[in-house]
Parts: sequence; C-alpha cells; structure tokens
Amino acid sequence: PGLNVYLQADDPALDATLTQIADLGIQTVKQPLYYSPTFDWAAAEQVITAVSAHNLALVPLLDGSPDNQFAPVETAVFAAWTGEFAQRFGSHLQHYIVWDEPNLTTHWGNNPVNPAAYGALLSAAADAIRAADGDALIVAAPLAPTIETGPMNLAEPLFLESLYESGARDAFDIVAAKPYGFYTGPDDRRVDQAILNFSRPILLRETMTAHGDGGKAIWAGNWGWNSLPSDWTGDPSIWGSTTAAEQAARTIAALERARQEWPWMGTLFLESWQPDAPHTDPRWGFAVAGRETAVSLQTYLADQNKAVAPPGFYLAAPDQPAQVYQGGWEFSPEFGADISETPDDAPGDRVTFTFWGADVGLRVRRANYRARLYITIDGQPANGLPDDGRGSALVLTAPAEDEDFVATEWVAHDLAPGPHVMTVEAFRGWDQWALNGFAVGYHPSQRAYRLQMAGVALTAVLAVLLAIRSA
Repeated sequence: PGLNVYLQADDPALDATLTQIADLGIQTVKQPLYYSPTFDWAAAEQVITAVSAHNLALVPLLDGSPDNQFAPVETAVFAAWTGEFAQRFGSHLQHYIVWDEPNLTTHWGNNPVNPAAYGALLSAAADAIRAADGDALIVAAPLAPTIETGPMNLAEPLFLESLYESGARDAFDIVAAKPYGFYTGPDDRRVDQAILNFSRPILLRETMTAHGDGGKAIWAGNWGWNSLPSDWTGDPSIWGSTTAAEQAARTIAALERARQEWPWMGTLFLESWQPDAPHTDPRWGFAVAGRETAVSLQTYLADQNKAVAPPGFYLAAPDQPAQVYQGGWEFSPEFGADISETPDDAPGDRVTFTFWGADVGLRVRRANYRARLYITIDGQPANGLPDDGRGSALVLTAPAEDEDFVATEWVAHDLAPGPHVMTVEAFRGWDQWALNGFAVGYHPSQRAYRLQMAGVALTAVLAVLLAIRSA
C-alpha cells in the first residue's frame, strides 16, 4: 500500500516523519501540491529530495488552489505549471496525478461539475507532462464517493462515463477512486451506485471495460475507515466511525481483499499519516501515526515477502532484499549504484532483481560515456531490447555532450503478471553512477479478469441451483 502525506519543507520533524513512515514498510507516498502563480519551487524540491533520501517513491497530486475552492485554472496556465514541474522533478518521479475530486463542487470552485472541462484540463496537463518527462504515467483525478447525479456533485461512474465521452481517454494511464469504507467493512461486496462502501471501484472498472479500457489499472487515491475517540468534541465524521481496533482490522482485511480479488487494482494510498486540518476536523479519525493501524500495518508489511519487489520504483541499494549484487559496486543514497572498473575480457558487475509485475525497467543516468547493460528476464533475453550478438543490451550514451540525463528505460514489456528475476551485467560505465534504480510496472490481464468474472458468475449460478434443489 501507499500512504497519503501532507509534508511541509519547513517542518523540523520532516526527517523524523519520513523515517517513521519508512519503518512501517511503506514504499510510496502521495503528496498534494497546489498551483500558485508564485509556486515555491525550492520548497517542493526540498520535500521531494527528503522523500527520495528515505528510499520512498513520491507520487505528486498536482491540484488547484485551496484559496479559491480549487476553481479550475486556465488550461494553458495549469498545463505550463505541470510541465515545468515534470521538467524540474521528473528524474525523481514516475507517476503524476492531475487534480483531485473534480466530481465534487467543493473541488471545482463551488461551480457545477464539468467532466468535459476537466477532461480538457487533464489532456493539456498530460501533454505538457509527457513532453517534459517521456516516461511519465498520468493518473486521472481520484473521484470522491457520492451517490448524487448532478449538477453540483456527480457519482464516480457517471463522471468517468462523461470523461470518456469527452474524448479524454488517451490523457490518462490510470483511473483513481476513493473507496472509503463508511459504515461497513471490506467484505461488503454490494456493487451499487447508491451504496457507499469499499466496493465502489468495481463501478469504475465496469465503466472502463465497457469502453474497452480494461487494460488500465485503478488506484485508490484515498481510502480507509474513520475512528474518532469516544471523547471527541470536534465536528462529526461524514464517513461514519468505528473503533481503533476495528479500523486496524478492516484496513488489513481490505488490503487482502484487493490483493486476492482485484487484479486490476494498483497502489492503494491509505488516508493518511496525519491530515492537514484543524484538530477539530474529523479527518483526524483517519490518522495512522501513533495508532493501532500503524502497528497492524507494520506487522502485515513485515510478513510480506520483501525479496520480491511489487510494482513501484526502487533505488539501487545493497540493503534491499530483492536486489543481490556481485562485483565491486559502490552505492549512494542519492545516486544509486556505481559500476566498478573491470577488464573488458572479465565478467562485469552483476545484479539480480526479483520483482512481481508485467513490465520492468532501469532508471539510468546518461552522460558523456558509453556502457552496455546486458539484461535477461527469467534467463531469457529482455524482450524490450535489441540483441548486439552478445545478448539483449541497453546501450548508454550521452543524449548531448556533457549533459547528464536520468530516465527510466523499460527493458521488458507484457510479461505474464507474476514473479520474475531480472539479471543485469555491466560492460564498462564505471565512475558514472549509471544505475539509479529499478521500476516495476503492472497492467491487469484482460484474460485473467474475464476468467475471474466468469468464476464469480459460475459461483452465483451454482448457488441459485443449490437453493432451488434445497427448496
């Protein structure tokens, strides 16, 4: 899972907070950043650098301004800002979320929601981000759970349907939901637009498959159960409320349900480490820091097989169980791994990386040097690379003389979703910090989803037949 954070560059506890989050076993955090004509680039850089230093991946949510209830920014202006953000920080990032909750009037300037206008904003921002960061993956705004049908608030599947009708399909690589549990646990399998529960992402999945877009994943932008203390005197929770123990238990059960039943679900960003809200705000009922949910998460994640890396980005580091190094590699918490000098006729430095996913890549640093990284997946040549006669090779050269360039190079695509082992052997490239890290991607298998749905349907039919027979 991931975790929502609201980090401040000037917070003296920033480093301690990130240490605690990393100690939980969390690998990815989601951070909102708000458009402003006087946006503080230095503060953003400080936060992003601090997150990277703790070996955490950051997913930015690029949003409007809370000062005007997130009124839509002029499309060209917002696109220019998102493009500059990607230009400045793309070497640290893979995913970009564009806006938040555009299906609620409170996140659209208190105006009636407008899927077509959001689609235009999303398309312009996506074009600008991709132009600055060719490896970027665009996440459509997480849609808030609501049963309303307009004009001020619009239920998620209706908003997504309108977004497709507006022609914005190519603007996003991932769809995002906000499956708060409200009053029932994660085992509430009712799928109904009129019911607020953890199962609501299935409504979006159905809309996506109806538009032939089932190859894309869904993320949970925010989710969880609210738990306020018995002596709470602040505002009441609109998400329902449960005990701290039940909150923790439901959180783990939800992660297990998503893992077992939803092959199309990507990162689930739990709400939240600590909210950016007054202490009378019921959002504090979601806080993970110092509560039972944190203990349960840490135990749950510690029990996972860390020797297999799930989808995400991983800095090259010798203490990562999924990475096994041989040779004279050197390491840096900022730059990753540096190849050691070896004779051309001797074996080069090697690393094996064990991962779970469907795509895999290396984040490499190009400069004024030449090197080759020979790569196999499960003992076979990497299917995304040319063969130079010796093997599948990722050739590293400078894009421009003396110009450093860090980018993710996807070396294998469309693998069967599951565990795989990548082996990388270096040929030259020493003293250049050529290997920054590893990226794992995942997209749902349409066939697996169809088989799963067929299994659900068959189970339902058998249950009906059994009931008839029993009667």
